[in-house]
Amino acid sequence: MSKVDLSVQTLLENDDVHLEPVNKRIKVYQLPDRVTEEEMEELSQTALENDCDKIIFYVRANQKETSIAEELSFIYEGEIRGFFQGEDALIYARYLNPARSRAGTGNVIPRLKELNIAEQTGDKPLPEGYEIRWADEQDADEMAALYQEVFPKYPTPIHDPGYIRQLMREHVYFSLIHDGKQLVSSCSADLFPEFNAAEFTDCATLPSHRGKGLLSCQYPQLEGKMKQLGVQTMFSYTRAASMGMNIIAKQQGFTFGGCMIQNSMIGSGLEDMNIWFKAL
Repeated sequence: MSKVDLSVQTLLENDDVHLEPVNKRIKVYQLPDRVTEEEMEELSQTALENDCDKIIFYVRANQKETSIAEELSFIYEGEIRGFFQGEDALIYARYLNPARSRAGTGNVIPRLKELNIAEQTGDKPLPEGYEIRWADEQDADEMAALYQEVFPKYPTPIHDPGYIRQLMREHVYFSLIHDGKQLVSSCSADLFPEFNAAEFTDCATLPSHRGKGLLSCQYPQLEGKMKQLGVQTMFSYTRAASMGMNIIAKQQGFTFGGCMIQNSMIGSGLEDMNIWFKAL
């Protein structure tokens, strides 16, 4: 296991540590074997200096870091089974502002359980008149416009065509659906090669084309590509108050893994995000 250096000097240079000012958080994907309270305070101070008040830790479930997380008073938020090359990840948070730790209202999971939604079997056919294909760099301007219309706020700069082109060069695969010449739906699989996992994300459909199961047609395409690449685990973070996206996750065979509180800047502001995972 690689060791994370929590010093301020190397914080922003470490691939396993992501500073995300838009979401006001820091993500640490690999927790070292030994972490002192002093090192945690140094990391916390760095977070505050960058206007971040939440630190998230992905911890290997079968190693001793779990007890370290508990000793340092981290708060357990959920899990992604199989995240680390098939090993489970436990997700903990350290809140630097008590207000950040307060869950919102309206998480749809209790209602979703009552619906007893069945898993989708087989590929869902596209409605008549729609076409699905993989994105390439020349689609970036149109994709950015779609994301701007659907999401006035978003956790990443997905409104920037240059950023989308960069993602395409860095292990992110986008699926697009057009109605004639108009782009109406987009989603992606963001590959984490070092962990052999991929995130189902960046899902957007124009309001006038919702309710037709377009994302349910796109996910199997992305999953098939990930299987070809040998990916072991797919995971997704869905807006806790969005019944539609949580239904899609359930229909596509994902398992609910918990809720990350005030986690992502999307829609009207920081929102709770439900964790979903699936073994491929």
